Amino acid sequence: MPDLFHFSTEVRVRLPETDAMGIVFHGAFFTYLEVGRTDYLRNLGLAGSHAQPIRDFANVVARACCDFRSSARFDEGLVIHVRIAEIRRTSFKFEFLIMHKQEARVVAEGHTVHVAIDPVTSRPIGVPEAFREKVRKFEGSNVSESRG
Repeated sequence: MPDLFHFSTEVRVRLPETDAMGIVFHGAFFTYLEVGRTDYLRNLGLAGSHAQPIRDFANVVARACCDFRSSARFDEGLVIHVRIAEIRRTSFKFEFLIMHKQEARVVAEGHTVHVAIDPVTSRPIGVPEAFREKVRKFEGSNVSESRG
């Protein structure tokens, strides 16, 4: 499954991310998704600032899901595989695969759906063509596109 992804980044589990049993707390995985997403955007030259994570347009997270497959513990290395799997008219979908670095097992899978918005009105806008083009060039035929 990692072969579908052209980008990955790594994190090491920090102590505050674990629960009383020493296992990564489920909420920490959403931080890992954000780390992966930010590094992916930076890699494509699309990263903006903390106020606007994508340089050329504002967006909001409309959906965030994470399925937990196995545990991870303090100080273990994780590899976060990231891709944009789909770009629609006003939204786009990131997919994530988090693997235990040393054991090469799936720890979690997830996705987030983002909606491009006008920063003044907060209304949806079309995903800009420049963003589409950069993603298309990087992902190739792995990205599904529709404008409907």
